[in-house]
Amino acid sequence: MYPSMPVGAARPALPSHDLLGPSATSFEAGFSGRLEAALERVNHTSLQADSALTKLASGGDVDLHGSMIALSEAEIALKAMVSVRDKVIAAYETLLNLAV
Repeated sequence: MYPSMPVGAARPALPSHDLLGPSATSFEAGFSGRLEAALERVNHTSLQADSALTKLASGGDVDLHGSMIALSEAEIALKAMVSVRDKVIAAYETLLNLAV
């Protein structure tokens, strides 16, 4: 929330974001880069959980609580990624249905 200002006082300038200008390609690259990084984090979390589960199943010296936490983290990360995918698909379908 903005602090209270006297009436007629000059407001601080907001940062400008030119998404339609030359920086649009950097925005697209930034979005795809962030999406790729998120997918890699979800994959890494899943691989860690699989490794912990494999060690646990083979009878290795593994912390049971740590293994269960890793499995829960992987499940939550996957559910979040599926939710993001569903929202992106819904937004794409909405754009397709717009009248031009």
